[in-house]
This record gives sequence, C-alpha cells and structure tokens, in this order.
Amino acid sequence: MFRIFVLLLFSAGYSREAYAYLDPASGNALASFFIAVFGSAVFFLKTLFYKIFAHSSYKTQSNKNLGVDSNMPVLFSEGEIYWATFRPIVEEFIRRKIHFRYITLDVHDPALAIDNDCMHSKRISKNKLGFTKLAGLEAPVMLSTTPNIGSEGYPMPRPEGVKNLVHVFHALVDVSCYRKGSLDFYDSVLLVGEHEAESIRLVESARGLSAKELIVAGLPCLDDLDRQKEELCKDRLTGGDALTTVLVAPSWGSKGCFTEHGTDFVKTLSRSGYKVIIRLHPHSFIFEPGSVDKWRLETQELDNVSWDDEAQGTIAMSQADILISDASSIRFDFAFLYEKPVLSLEIPRESRSTFESDYMDATWADTMVEEIGVGVTSENLTVIDEIVKDTISSFATEAFSGLRNRYVDNFRYSSVVIVEYLEHQAKLLSLTADQLVSRRSIEQLEGQVDEDRSQLSHLSDHSERQS
Repeated sequence: MFRIFVLLLFSAGYSREAYAYLDPASGNALASFFIAVFGSAVFFLKTLFYKIFAHSSYKTQSNKNLGVDSNMPVLFSEGEIYWATFRPIVEEFIRRKIHFRYITLDVHDPALAIDNDCMHSKRISKNKLGFTKLAGLEAPVMLSTTPNIGSEGYPMPRPEGVKNLVHVFHALVDVSCYRKGSLDFYDSVLLVGEHEAESIRLVESARGLSAKELIVAGLPCLDDLDRQKEELCKDRLTGGDALTTVLVAPSWGSKGCFTEHGTDFVKTLSRSGYKVIIRLHPHSFIFEPGSVDKWRLETQELDNVSWDDEAQGTIAMSQADILISDASSIRFDFAFLYEKPVLSLEIPRESRSTFESDYMDATWADTMVEEIGVGVTSENLTVIDEIVKDTISSFATEAFSGLRNRYVDNFRYSSVVIVEYLEHQAKLLSLTADQLVSRRSIEQLEGQVDEDRSQLSHLSDHSERQS
C-alpha cells in the first residue's frame, strides 16, 4: 500500500511536455465542476458521519452551548416586544435566588443587560442554525409565549430534550385568537383565569389532541402594565389634553379593523374635533409593512392625528378617554387597568377561518364586547363620532368594577405562582426513575400522616364534646 502511495505521489509531481490545449473558459468550468463535486462529496460524508455516530454527542454539546445546567428551568423569548411578560418572572426568579436560563432571539432584549449570578442568558440567532441549536436543547421545563413551536411550516421545532413545554399568554386573550395548531405541541398552559380552559378543551376535542395540564396563574404582562401605569402616574404632570382623546389600536392581519374597514372612520373622528392616537400591533410592521405605509399616507394630513410607535402602549392608553379596536387584546388591558370604555369594531367570521375560533360559536372576547363598551358594525362607522360621544357619557367607572377580579387570577402576583410551578417542575422532572419512586413513596407516607392527624384531631374534638 505504501509503495502504491509513493508511486501515485511521484506520478503527480512528475511532469512531461503535453501537446494539448485547453482554453481558459473551459478550464475554469472543468475546475469549478471538480471542486463542486469534491465539496459535495465531503459534505455528504460529513453529514452521514454525524447522523450515524454523533447525534447524541451533538445534543449534549448543543445543550452546553445554551446554558450552564441542563436541570435549570428555561425561559424562551422571541425578544423585546415580550419583555412585559418575562420581566416579572425574571425578577421573581432573581428575588428567590433560583438559577434559571433565559434564551432570546433578539439582540435588543432588555434581559441581556441584566447581570445576576442566578440568570444565565444566551442569545440565539433567528435563523436555521439558531433553531437547530434550540432543537438540541435539554431541560426539564421550558416556558414560552411563542405559538406554533413544533407546528408544520414554523421554523422552530419542539426541542426533543424538553420534558414539559409550557405556554404563557402574552395578552388577555384565550386560544380562540391563536392560529390553528398554535399550541398543539405544548404540554401545559398557564391560564389567566378559569374562563380560558373551555376554549382549550374544545380545540383538543375538535382535533383529537391529548389533554394539556392547565394551571391558573394570572397574566404577568398585565401585572407589568399596571406597574408601568403607576410609575407613569408618579412622573406625570397633572392636567390632561383639552380635546377628547381617542386611541385607535387595530390588530394585525385579516382580523384588523384597518384591514377590514380602512381608515375613513379616523377621518370622521378628526373632522369632529377629536384627538386621535393610532397604535398598530407590532406584528403589522413585520408582516404587513406595505399596508402600514398606506395607512400612514392616508392619515398624515389629518388634524389632531398622531401615531404611537412605543414598545409598550402605556403612554397612549393613559392619554385616551376611549379605545377603538377590533378583536385585539389591548381592549382588555385598557378596560381592566384604566376603567374606560371600548368600541369593538365588527370583524366578519370568515376573517377568522385560520384561527382556533373557527371551532367556536362564540368566544370569550365576543361575550365581553358589551361588558367593556359597545360593539360597532360597518354600517355605523359613518357616525362613529356620535357613538364615541354617547359611549363616553354613558359609561361610568363603576361599570368596570369587579371585571378584572372576575377574569384575572393572582393580579400583581402571577409571577409568584409561575415561578413556584416552574421550580417544582424542574425539580420533579430532573429526578431519575429511582428517585421518582422514592419521592412518590415519601409523598404517600406524608399523605397518610396528614390523614392520621386529621382523624386524631377529629376524635379529640369528639371526645371533648362528649365530656
């Protein structure tokens, strides 16, 4: 074998005169061809090798790259626009001195600026390589606001090594306003209140899905908006605008009121002397930029009309006397926190065909329209200015009394419930099979002891009454 190798090497290095001609264009083409073939062969063999021999080691390395300890709970965020959801949870983890991992797809995520020994942060690129790393993540429990993880057509697969994938809502909504299949690959859902359970069970039944674990926890983003509101009130000068202020906040896509009804009703409000603030859903700037440019052009010359592009809607909501929206969840933020009325513009049912609400005769949000304000049809948009005036005069703050407490559990304290659940899940799901058996035996013994104590207490009370 060695002799053959030496002979081939000698042949390659020895040259004689060659009476042949190859033009530069053909030479470049042939050279490129052979290089491409060689590169493809190397890539194929490398891929084959990793698939056969390195799958398990790749997952281990991927997990090392994403955090310090694979038994820590993981928070996964798409970025800055969801910081209101994650901030209370992050602060509660740090307050309790519980180690956790925070993974984000956004270099501008405020969480990356936090320097704390308990918080192990990592930014992953929002591309194929980044999602591949996430696919190799191992953790007992991972919390995310992101719908569609693992769904067909969505770039992020469900991480195989995550034992409990937990969804937390980033707005006061239920699953009816999510696109079909959004939560199919989740194991658990943190509910804002008991009312959200019905829609989840309905979707599971309609598609034959396994039942998810449902935990009533509250809504961390509403807690954070309340904190922002209080801070703004402390810093703000007293005295408001002389004009009645209308906040117009469309949803994005087919269920948005600008998409369905256009911007003519804004012109009606402007002509009637109202101050109008337009605040679009953040996804409009990502998924329908052409429409955004069109709407800006149509409203830029109107009197008293401005656009709010802040990351959070606290300033705009605090300035408004009434909100006009559609199916957007900002309606409940506004009504529950600021206790002011909402006009909900009608969106035809066919515009919801791609959403989970397609399985439902009526959604929770539909039933709330008249409790938080007034529903407006397309026929009434020509007199929207009169409807605004009548609604403001007829809705008192007392109309909203008790609504928030009825539908939002653990208001201002949802992060406490969420962190306790995540910590418990991280400990439980990190146990080995033997440890799990031992734990269950201990829990059974503890339960038996509690039951015996209860019986002894009952007998003692009975004896005292006899005597």
